[in-house]
Amino acid sequence: MYTEPEYAVISKPIAVEKSGHIAPKEPIMKVECDVYKAELIHNDRAILDSSDKNGFVKIHCKKGTGEILECTIVSTRAGEIANEVSLAMKHGIGIEGLGRNIHSYPTLGEAVMGCGLQFINARWKTM
Repeated sequence: MYTEPEYAVISKPIAVEKSGHIAPKEPIMKVECDVYKAELIHNDRAILDSSDKNGFVKIHCKKGTGEILECTIVSTRAGEIANEVSLAMKHGIGIEGLGRNIHSYPTLGEAVMGCGLQFINARWKTM
């Protein structure tokens, strides 16, 4: 949606069953999720541009997994940031893959990486 700021929501509203039939997916509000959120107020590009003080990237994953169910982005460049998450969801790349992907610096898209790093860091074992 093109608003000021832009917002984007990426999700899979349908599923293809093994039989090839298309079926609606269970609404995200009925699925247990882990939520990873990166505020753009901490993003270096947003700081440099004096923009996106209230922007964020929020990714919902199936509880206990890295499977991305939905992503919400509020930013001046939400439409551009959404592409990476959309591609990951289409090809079954989990949130860990987004966190381990190399991102240009400084960019607003690093917020996607920030969500992935939250997922990775939450699974670190302490010594």
